[in-house]
This record gives sequence, structure tokens and C-alpha cells, in this order.
Amino acid sequence: MSAYLRGRKKLFSSVVIGFALIMFSIFGPAIAAEESEAVTVTDEEGQVLAVDSLNDRSNTNKLVLFDPTFSYFTETSGSSYEVVLEKVERTKYMVIDSGSGDQAIPENGVVLSTNGETSDILPFLKGLDKGEQVTIEEPIEKRYPDQLDDINPTDESNPDGAPFPGNRGSNQLLLYTSDFGTSTGTNPYGYEITVVEGVVTKVGGGDSDIPAQGFVVSGHGTGATYLKNAEIGMKVEYDQSGSVELIQDASTFIFKSEQALAEAKASLEEARNHYVDAAYDQSEAAIARAEELLEQAEQVKEEDPLQALDLTEQATQSAYDGYYYSLSSEVGEQRAVWYRPEEKDLDDVRTTLDRMEKAGFNSLYLETTFWGYTIFPSETMEAYGLPKQHPNFADKTYGDYGSDILKAFVEEGKKRGITVQSWTDGFMVGHISLGVSPQFEVYPEWTAVQRNDETGTIGTDSKSNYYWLDIANPDVQEFMLEVYEEQQKNYDITGLNIDYMRYPHHSFEESYSFSDSNRNRFEEVYGVDPMELDESDDLWEEWEAWLREQENEFVDKLHDQSNAIDPSFMLTATPEPGAEATLISDWVDDIDGVIPQAYGHDFKSIQATVQASKELTPDSMMYYTGIYSFYHHLSEKAAVEDVRAAAYGTSGVNMFAFGQASAPSVDALGKGPWREAAVNPGETPKEAVLATVQQLIDQTKTIYIPKGAIHHTEGQKLINTLKKWEVMMKRPDHSLKYSKVEKELDKTYAVMEGLDSLEPIVRERIMGKLDQSGKWLYYHYNK
Repeated sequence: MSAYLRGRKKLFSSVVIGFALIMFSIFGPAIAAEESEAVTVTDEEGQVLAVDSLNDRSNTNKLVLFDPTFSYFTETSGSSYEVVLEKVERTKYMVIDSGSGDQAIPENGVVLSTNGETSDILPFLKGLDKGEQVTIEEPIEKRYPDQLDDINPTDESNPDGAPFPGNRGSNQLLLYTSDFGTSTGTNPYGYEITVVEGVVTKVGGGDSDIPAQGFVVSGHGTGATYLKNAEIGMKVEYDQSGSVELIQDASTFIFKSEQALAEAKASLEEARNHYVDAAYDQSEAAIARAEELLEQAEQVKEEDPLQALDLTEQATQSAYDGYYYSLSSEVGEQRAVWYRPEEKDLDDVRTTLDRMEKAGFNSLYLETTFWGYTIFPSETMEAYGLPKQHPNFADKTYGDYGSDILKAFVEEGKKRGITVQSWTDGFMVGHISLGVSPQFEVYPEWTAVQRNDETGTIGTDSKSNYYWLDIANPDVQEFMLEVYEEQQKNYDITGLNIDYMRYPHHSFEESYSFSDSNRNRFEEVYGVDPMELDESDDLWEEWEAWLREQENEFVDKLHDQSNAIDPSFMLTATPEPGAEATLISDWVDDIDGVIPQAYGHDFKSIQATVQASKELTPDSMMYYTGIYSFYHHLSEKAAVEDVRAAAYGTSGVNMFAFGQASAPSVDALGKGPWREAAVNPGETPKEAVLATVQQLIDQTKTIYIPKGAIHHTEGQKLINTLKKWEVMMKRPDHSLKYSKVEKELDKTYAVMEGLDSLEPIVRERIMGKLDQSGKWLYYHYNK
């Protein structure tokens, strides 16, 4: 519980909370453990309040500090009270605003947040006046103790984890040494930290490699929450009794800065050795700046430790920038983001799109239907006697677009090179917390019915408490098709991303969908009411297959409808791992692209999802990877690494979701892998191929020939071959048959094989881009 700390003597150096990091004085004296409990906030009257946690949406009866690394907004409930502060100098902040929850977090500031009528927090925050200066301080050392559930778990030592990969059960915290094996074997639904010689060297991911000179700590649920306190450079101690402790001290920040600089230098050197098209000048300048700042910090650490702290913080960020600029940036790939709109006016829409443009996104999967409403004014909804528009937007004005926020995003997105695809909640139309879905108030017979539902009631799903329309009901299908048709015809959207297009997968007693309509239709064919079937009956499988076929038929109808309106229109699906993912093969003739949801946060776990999903879909399908970096509030560096892992071997990335994006992550993506503008191969395949070959021509002229990756004569031969593709991609479809494309591709491969002076690493890179281009063109001609 927080309390006023009046007149307490400060025995520690002050913290600076800056743009991207919360950094501590790494030069001040160590302090006693009892003095290292919390960040403190001091008002102008000298009253002091301790902060309970950082970047924590669970702010009931707690004082929470949000910084820009969390997101653009605090994402707290409207009943919260929050004070917005902007940094003035070092530890000094000025109050610039206050109000209810979900306040915007300044890119150079913080937000103080609480919820609940506590005896000290709320009066303290409400006593902070606009223009008042506040001091925010933090001790040098912090410790996070916890208790392990097991070390090197087995079925016998940890029975609760026995059914699960890596023997890690729900809400457990486990430690793995090399005695366990080479990796933890866990699934991606948790969080792990890798520790080498007592220091955290890696955070995030699943199935982590176990270092010979260290260990891995792995958590699920509450265990994962605990581990998210860890940062690169923190110390970790444990004993055989199961006690474990994360320790943050001066060495943490020294290690972090040194590692960031070393990694940037190594990445830049690798880029040179591998002839990567990096932003060399910017990378070199950022690295040099980081070294200069660290030297300055060393020089002033005795007389001005706070200035040294500022310099160290800047050096670490500059080293990160040096790393980002050392990465390549492709010009043919999808860079998409899912997003549920919340904007209150046109300025808000433009601000959101400006941020997306800064990151490098070229496609926005905008949630156009949720909780049973459309975000746009819908004539279809009105014709069915339903609310014409979602109440969040119906009373808003978006400049010349009126209340039509969808049109605002589409038209303003065009100005920034961002196309809009419709992301839909499908047949999931509400949640119990919001009351009965509007559809069921008018059409109660449309509800999906679970086996265990009470007869005649409108029930929510027994696991998620969501309301579901009955997918198999012909009237429901017709209604949904009309909603999607209206979107496609009335708005310049480029595709439809279907979500919630199958009934939830449950056990026998909670299975779907036993509406009177479905039961009668099934009984007409099979002579038995499915409600009377037992799980062991032969016809039970027929019933499940019948429902599955109703789902598939709807997607088939949707495909035929959208294709008839516009053959280039994309229909994509986003299967979750498990039962839904295994059924994606049912839709291979109806969808144009698949976006499997990869929940992991390292190359191994993300690529495991990618490869498993690829086995279920044909090569001709457009393939992207869905990642959750923003949703899990990963650091800017982790977000960049997620994007790189997800893009490997695919045509691009979808990030979930921009509502949780942070300014540092947006900045990092725009400096790193998304530095150059990219053409979306799913929407305009020929243009993506054109951009790719033009980039290869430029790279051959400016890097491969000058740097000796290929002899000048053979380099010119490669350029001439690529220029043929440049000419072909500019020809209209009617004058360029796919047979011609195939022949030219074979000729290009033959030319590549004959380039004896071409460096192997460059040959592999170019061949990979040619393979990808061939897939995009096959997709284009066979869609």
C-alpha cells in the first residue's frame, strides 16, 4: 500500500525517466534493501508518494506510472483518475493535464494513474495542479523475489506440469539447467529469460536453448507476469530450495549499454561482410555518437552523476539506432497491423495514420464490425431493423466524412500509402458485459445454441462469454453476406480478413450448435435429432461434419461474392493454433491468404508456427505471419526482432494490434526493417515484383559490383537480365501471359547459375527474391 513519505532523506541517486527507457544512476552509492522499494513522486509541497508498479493496467487502489515504452495510451478504465506529466529536466516533470482513464502518454513524459477511493493516492493526484512541477525519483537497486515451482521438472517432480510441453503447467515458474536438456521444450504461451553467468542475456520466447554456463527461467500466467520484470543485464540468483530473485543494480545498465553497442557494431560489420543494403552512414553515425556519449559519461561521473546518467541513457538509445540502421529493408512485402478504431475526430484519425506511416506500415486491417455493430453507417443494418452504426461513432464528426470513420481511414490512408482491409469479428457479435447483442433483440432465433444451454434462452459461450450468431442458419448467412457486400461495394477497401468464422471448439456437453433450425435440417437428412445423439454414436461424427460443412459453405459463398465484385479483392483468414489451424485446408480454394497467429517471441517459436501452417496450405497462397509484439507490450528491440523472424520465408507480417503500439517501437521499425517504403505483394503482385527487381538492379550497381561481390562484367549481365523483368512488369496483363513469365524465370535462373564470380551469400539472397517473385506472379495469374 502506498503512503505519504514526508520529509524522508534521500540516500540514493535520482532516476531519469526518458523517451525510451527508465534508467537509473549507475554511478551513485549502493543503498540498503529497505530503501529500495519503489519509485517516488514528490509534489511542490514536499509530499511524497510511492509508486506501486510501472506500466500496469491493473491500477485498482494502486499508484501506477506509465511511460512511453508501454503504449501511446494507458489503456486503463474510464473510472481511473490520471495525471499527465511532461519532462522538464532530469527528474523534474510538469503537470500538463489530468482526467479519466486511458490518457495519452507523452513521448517525453509519463502518466500517473489510479483507480479506487484509497486514503492517500487519489487526494495526492487530485492535488497536482496544471503547471505544477513534480519530482520523480527511484533507487539504484531493485529486487524481485519469487518462489520456483520446480527445477528441471519431470512428470514425477511436477505432476501439475506433466501434460504440458516442457513439464510447465498453468501459472507455474520453473528453472531449467543443462541437466534438463538442450532446450526447455515449452510452448509459446508463456515467457522465458535466458541467464548466462548470472546475468540475463535474452528475454521472451518459448522452447529456449539452455546455455551450458547458465539456465533458463520459464513462466506461464502469473509466472510469466513475474518474469516480465526482467531486463537484459539484470542478475538472477536462485537456490535449491526454490527461491529466485531478479536483481537490478548499477551493473544492469552498464551491461545493457555495452551489449547494445557491441551488438550494433557486430551487426554493422556483418552487413558489410554480407553486402547488405543497410543505411551505413546513419548506422556509423549512431554508433560513433553512442561511443562519444559513453566517453562523456565517464568523464563527468564523479562531479555530476546525474548528467552521466543522462548521457548513458542517450548512448544506449543511440546504440539501438545504430543496430536498426544496420538492417536491410525490403521493398516488396506486406506490413500490416490490426486495429480497432477509437478516434473521436478527424485529427485523431490523421494522428493514428501518421504514426502508422512513421513505422512503415502499408496495410491497415481495420476492425469494421465488432460487438454486433458496423463502424460505418450501414444501410443493410438499418434494413434489418438494427442500429445503423456503432454508437461509438454515430454521434461523431470526421470532417467532410461525416460520421463515417471507415471512409475517413480509407481516404486519409491513401494519402500516406496505407491501404485498408476490413477486419471483421464474423459471427461473434458481443460479450455478456455489454448486454444482449442487438441482433438477438430483433432476431432471437439467430443465436447459436450450445448443448448445455437452457432451452429458449439467449446464451453466451460457456468459455468466453461471447455471443455468437448461428453460422449454419441460412438467414444469418444471408445477412452477413449483405453486410460484407455493402462494405466492398461502398468503400475502396482492398480485402476482407475473416475472423470468428467457425463455432468455438468445446467438449461434447458444451458443443455447438443445437438451434431448432439446425436440428430440424439435420433430422430431415439423417432421421435423428442431433440432440439425442451420444458422443459414441456413429452419427455424432456426421453431425460434426455437417456443421463444419455449413461453415465451409458460408466461406465459399463469401469468396464467390467478393470475387464477382472484384477479382483482385483479397480474402484472408487468421487461424489460431490448434483445432482452427488444422481446418484451414478446408478453405484453400476460397481464401487468398493465410495469417497464422504466432504467439512466440523469438525466431525459433515464430518459425515453428510458420512451418506448421505452411504444411496445411498450398504454395500458391499468399502467406503472412501474425505476431503479438504490440499486444504484449514488448520492448522496441523485441518488436524489431519479432518482425524480422515473422518476415523470414513469408510475404510479410501482420502485427497485433496498433492500439497497444508504443512510440519507441514505431520509431525503431521506421529506422530498421521498414525503413524503405514497400509494395504489398498480396494487393499488387506485379508492382511488388517490379519494386524488388528495381531494388536488385540498384544494389548490383551501388553495392555488389563496387564492393566486389560480383565481377563488373558479370554484374552488368545480371543488371541486363533484371532489366528484362523491369520491362515485363510494366506491361499490361493482356500482353504478358504467364507462360512467358515462366520461361523468363527459367532463363533468369540459368543466368544466375552461370555467374561464377557472384558471392554465395549474395547468390542465395537474389535467388530467394526470385523465388518469392515467382510465387507472387503465380498468385497474380491464378487468383
